[in-house]
Amino acid sequence: MQTFILFFKGLIIGIGKVIPGVSGSLLAISLGVYEEILFRIQNLFQSFKENVRFLLPLGIGVLVAVLLGSKVLLYFFETFYIYTVVFFIGLIVGTVPNILQNCKRSFKDWMIIFLIFLGMYFFYTKLELPEFVPDSSIFSFLYILFLGFVDAVTMVMPGISGTATYMMLGSYTFILNLFANPFSQIGLCILFGMGLVLGVLLMIRFVNYCFLKHKNITWNVIFAFLLSSIFFLLLKIIDLIDSSNIFSLFLLFIIGFFLISLTNKD
Repeated sequence: MQTFILFFKGLIIGIGKVIPGVSGSLLAISLGVYEEILFRIQNLFQSFKENVRFLLPLGIGVLVAVLLGSKVLLYFFETFYIYTVVFFIGLIVGTVPNILQNCKRSFKDWMIIFLIFLGMYFFYTKLELPEFVPDSSIFSFLYILFLGFVDAVTMVMPGISGTATYMMLGSYTFILNLFANPFSQIGLCILFGMGLVLGVLLMIRFVNYCFLKHKNITWNVIFAFLLSSIFFLLLKIIDLIDSSNIFSLFLLFIIGFFLISLTNKD
């Protein structure tokens, strides 16, 4: 049963990598596995069997969700856009109680949260690069390595949406095609994977250090990322909400919110 629950949590985290504005690591916090994932990866060879028993079903769940998400789940996102987004807003808002109880906030902390929120708002709404089309140049290869590193950063740092970041970088379509057809672009996948692995190794050490030495500040920064993520999603759907769908949207929000509570009871 525990293995199935971990697999299910991996599915939810993986879906968060596909939906623009949603952070997989933020969902990992919602599901109560974020810090444990970081600890077990960094200390993989200590209690190796136990760590693999925990990480393997999670990882399989993430992989299945990403591969399916680039095809089947993306269809639901495109067909039922507003309903999918509201469901994930419910999941993210369900994170708030867990984060609030992990940190204290002074006036200075609230100012830091506000400034980060403004920075993330500018990052996601005002910056946009031309669409990236890969070619055989060195720059293109290095950029794909960079995109893999970006994926690691957004994967490990809660509240930073990988898909929203790729949209800003003009690389969202390229990444979707890469995930949807990995075997037909094996060379590009290897380059992307190299950047991803390097980024994960560096970011896990960095985030673990932040939790160890500056835990309160780290949780406040995560809280700021969470607020900006919710705001980004709301901006995407606010014009689509009307009297004909408000009840069903509210119901999906509640389902997403309480799903987090249920999955934490393991």
